[in-house]
Amino acid sequence: MVQSHDSDAQRSPLTAKRVLVVRPEREADRFIALLEKNGAKVTHTPVMAIEPISDNKAAESQAIRNLILELDNFHKAIVVSGNAAELALEWFDRYWPMLPVGVEFFAIGQHSAEILAAENIVARAPNGRQNSEALLALPQLEDLSDQRVIIFRGCGGREILGQTLSERGARVDYCELYRREIIQQQVLKARHHLLQSDCLVAHSGELLQAMGPLPVELAVAVALVVPSERVAAIARELGYQNIVSAENALPESMLAAVEKAI
Repeated sequence: MVQSHDSDAQRSPLTAKRVLVVRPEREADRFIALLEKNGAKVTHTPVMAIEPISDNKAAESQAIRNLILELDNFHKAIVVSGNAAELALEWFDRYWPMLPVGVEFFAIGQHSAEILAAENIVARAPNGRQNSEALLALPQLEDLSDQRVIIFRGCGGREILGQTLSERGARVDYCELYRREIIQQQVLKARHHLLQSDCLVAHSGELLQAMGPLPVELAVAVALVVPSERVAAIARELGYQNIVSAENALPESMLAAVEKAI
């Protein structure tokens, strides 16, 4: 017997619960669809935009182009996010219609690995936790003596991955493909929506920091779902108390955490 989405929603603990999602536009679709399928009333207010660095004559794009053209000299390539995976593929299409043989790909998350797999690029990714620490636990990244590693990411970000790989003997280059831009008007809207929400979902510490400190009166009333204990620690510094950490940032794991939080 086929069950409808409506019957799923009727049984869900999320039915009619108000969930605020502040993740950037291009990253949130799958997760929002899951929430809505389970009956949640979702408000999506992206407080940050992903701005790709375009292929032009500017210094930033020239730096990307130089690294992409040198891809065949790297032993390992790592993508840190879905955005990094999608944008790296766009650059590969321009300069490497056929990727060089011998480059071993890795992804911090399963979602990023799936994006690469859709273009026939096999990437190793950790199971369970989807973060730099889990990736660094893979045996293929233990001994990197005399190897070159390229990390595809946004501008800035955590340094633990590159630092640890360097300590293991690798020569590391960052290929920074996009910027994260805080949208102040959206921050104000999100803070207003928070007053009427049962749960806030923040997929990164940067999103929480963009939102700013939590008003004291909401510290317990509003549940917060985050993808890791590292982000939970940032949340506590900002005044959040009712925090649930998901196993990872995959939509299914975040959904389970929202159900637990509410």
